[in-house]
Amino acid sequence: MRGEPPPGPGPGLIREVLAEAGITVSAMEAERLSVHAAEMLRWNRSIRLTAITDPVEVAAKHVADSLLPLRFAPFPGRLLDFGSGAGYPGIPLAICLPGTRVTLVDASAKKCAFLSRVRGLLGLPNVAVVHGRVGKGPRLPIGPFDHIVTRATAPPQETVTLLAPYLAPGGRFLFLLGPSARARHVAGIPEAVTRREPFRLPRGMGDREILEIEPAG
Repeated sequence: MRGEPPPGPGPGLIREVLAEAGITVSAMEAERLSVHAAEMLRWNRSIRLTAITDPVEVAAKHVADSLLPLRFAPFPGRLLDFGSGAGYPGIPLAICLPGTRVTLVDASAKKCAFLSRVRGLLGLPNVAVVHGRVGKGPRLPIGPFDHIVTRATAPPQETVTLLAPYLAPGGRFLFLLGPSARARHVAGIPEAVTRREPFRLPRGMGDREILEIEPAG
């Protein structure tokens, strides 16, 4: 029917795609991941959340991509998803890491409204949504965080400098880089990289790389 949102990936498809990436989730987790994706596509009709709408692409490029950092477990304490947007990777990580307190930060009030809607829809008590812009004006009253995760849009060195005040002593950054980001930011990768792993998304959906950075001091 005209006007209907594109169908999101169902729980079965999500579990299949994640299994191809070596990630196992429960039936309940898959259901929640599916609800998040469907709600994203519904809201996408009125606010720009994603250019990816095909169910298989959503499952691979959003859901699987967001959960690749699970290979860098454990995740004790507090986690910040910087520039959360549509909630990737923060919401999938919060679903699969119920013991981790996840804060989603975005500069867009409309995107924060969406994130708050998903938090309530899924009943995620371990998630907080913060509307704010890091680096503009006073420091946000959040943190410190043990893990700061972002789908890098700025060079890692710039992001490390910007977000260092929010990182707890002994904490780490995890940068999720796609091919274009890797090409743009390779010259700006800090020397403090403690782990660097390439990954291939399921269904031939492209390559990814995750950088783990633990700043000295």
